[in-house]
Amino acid sequence: MAVLTLLLSSAAVAQDVSARASLVPGSSVSVGSTFVLQVEVTGVQRLDQNPTSPQLGGFARYIGSGSTSTLRTVNGQTSVSLILQFRYQALEQGTFDIPPVTLQAGGGSHATEPLTLTVTAQDQEAGVSGGTDSDLPGPDDLFLTTEVSSRTVQVGEPVVVSYRLWTHVDVVSYALTQLPELEGFWVEELPMPGGAQVETRTRNGEEYTTAVLRRIVVVPAGPGERTLDPLSIEARVRVQQRRSGQDPFDRLFGGGLFNTTVESVGLRSDAATLTVESLPPGAPEPFSGVVGSLEVTASLDRASVDADEAVTLTVRVEGAGNVRAVPEPTLDLPDDFEVFPPEVSESVEPSLAGLSGSKTFEYVLIPRAPGDRAIPPIRYGYFDAAAGEFRTAETPELPLTVTGTSSLSGPGVGARRGVAELRQDIRFIQLGPTALRPAAGGLAAHWAFWTLLLLPMAGVAGAAAVARHRERLEGDVAWARGRRAGRVARKRFAEAGRLAEGDDPRAFYAEVARALEGFVADSLNRSAAGMQRSDLRAALEARGVEGSLVDRTVGCLDHCDRQRFAPRGVDREEMSRFLDEASAIVSDLDRAVR
Repeated sequence: MAVLTLLLSSAAVAQDVSARASLVPGSSVSVGSTFVLQVEVTGVQRLDQNPTSPQLGGFARYIGSGSTSTLRTVNGQTSVSLILQFRYQALEQGTFDIPPVTLQAGGGSHATEPLTLTVTAQDQEAGVSGGTDSDLPGPDDLFLTTEVSSRTVQVGEPVVVSYRLWTHVDVVSYALTQLPELEGFWVEELPMPGGAQVETRTRNGEEYTTAVLRRIVVVPAGPGERTLDPLSIEARVRVQQRRSGQDPFDRLFGGGLFNTTVESVGLRSDAATLTVESLPPGAPEPFSGVVGSLEVTASLDRASVDADEAVTLTVRVEGAGNVRAVPEPTLDLPDDFEVFPPEVSESVEPSLAGLSGSKTFEYVLIPRAPGDRAIPPIRYGYFDAAAGEFRTAETPELPLTVTGTSSLSGPGVGARRGVAELRQDIRFIQLGPTALRPAAGGLAAHWAFWTLLLLPMAGVAGAAAVARHRERLEGDVAWARGRRAGRVARKRFAEAGRLAEGDDPRAFYAEVARALEGFVADSLNRSAAGMQRSDLRAALEARGVEGSLVDRTVGCLDHCDRQRFAPRGVDREEMSRFLDEASAIVSDLDRAVR
């Protein structure tokens, strides 16, 4: 036992986590040139949270980002690091401070040192050797805005939010890179059939090609100043190349007909602030929390029922506003009615006008006594924003005839209840014979003696096995990663299952992709960061994995990428099916790789 305690108490020495920043190609660039803010994090291969692109103000524009990870073993010591690269375009001349970059890694927060960047005037004689560069669009030629239907609203009033792209250049494609964190709001995704609708609009006297990339409906849950966080995208645009050489075709045709290239440009919308006012006093009880309009209906599945038989009461609430927030109705039923918890269903339809829909409560009622009964009116208060006053919607009284005999009274009821109470107080005497056994045999005849005698030897053997296992884990990194690949994937799938119960499908698909990519990387002893689909396919085929299984794996990851940025609602049945498919792929890969 002492040997086991010493072995279990020994701890592995972990590499310290640190972060440092640098500028590539250096601390001085010219206006219009691109530069990279590079952050190297040593001691980890993944961050605890996805990083956000550092905002450098108006002197530089964010273009895109990437990451790579490394794993090195020198003299038996293994070190890991992660390199993040944020690409920018310099826009203004001057000397500017780049603030520290804060990252969450290794269970803690780490910050880099601040940097200084000098932006000089554009060098007209640069590149005389005939090299090319591309003219990225300026901030007035390509940008993203946040549009809201109203800046001043009341608590519970829906607001339509649109994220619109404005451009003077040819946008080939785009991808959402960071969705806004909308704390303090109910959020409903507004469907956009057919995708973004392209149109022409005028802004500040200039004509732009515009398209709404995402549209949502938000409902503020509390009063005060509420901020809608920005939306970030990465757009691929077709731009004209700059040629510094003296090409006669450039002079003849003004730059050449085919001198274009496709570049990635990062865009971030502006943050919008809403002023949310409290509702006036005097709200009727019970108050639904709906700001808009409301109607309430109630019905029974039958008008007559026998005592002790069930009848279904259906309460339907519908109207304009956030009907999801409508609570269960208050039922003022007679004491001899037994009420079961309701089954709740809802249907919400976001539109450009806000939110509308319905919410249904189905109760099972069991009347216990006969007679002519009635379901009292059911009321809901709401705030009519158009009229600026509170109103109440209510149902009429529902008559119900209860026939038969009551189960609460009658001959023998009191006697049966008395017997039940008496039996709870009685404890019966043991009447059977007691089993006795002779006290024969010594200590060596008992199984516990031999168990205690052999336990130290078993502990020593187990300690030796643990030591050999640890030596192999420390000396064979590839074997160690392969051993824990399945366990790590199961943990991530369990986390994905928990996320599937929430309201954020994008987090679910991101976790499934992380589990699948991490399993492949650990099984093949490769780095998951920066591994492209083509690299993954080639690595699996090199290990002899069947082509159909490789296609299933790549198809599953592609589906995750599409769903992480698809504007869709929560489909828990589809997510459950997809999680089972991903788990089956990991099981098949495990057998194929081993």
